[in-house]
Amino acid sequence: MRDTMTAAEIAATRHLIGLSQAELADVLNVNRHSVKDWEAGRFAARQGVVSDLMALRAQHEAELTQMVQRAKQSPIAIPNGPRPRGWYLALGARLLDRLPDVQIEWKTQ
Repeated sequence: MRDTMTAAEIAATRHLIGLSQAELADVLNVNRHSVKDWEAGRFAARQGVVSDLMALRAQHEAELTQMVQRAKQSPIAIPNGPRPRGWYLALGARLLDRLPDVQIEWKTQ
């Protein structure tokens, strides 16, 4: 596993998993300005932060894989939580990218 990420890789990963800078900072338990500085290339993220970010991406991928496997049960219900809504919007977008004909909707309580 890599122990560094470029500024662009951090920003792209954050967008891929659908989190704002503030949401990512909360998940990583760091200051929002740290995320902003990493993405601007002003500072490098610590190895532990990079590992945590890569783990988040792996979790996102695992959730996507589960959704793809359930795609025969269209429409697919997209959860409203417990993660930020952007996380689930990104999952929905990635699902539609892989399976353009699948129907998605928000999961009702």
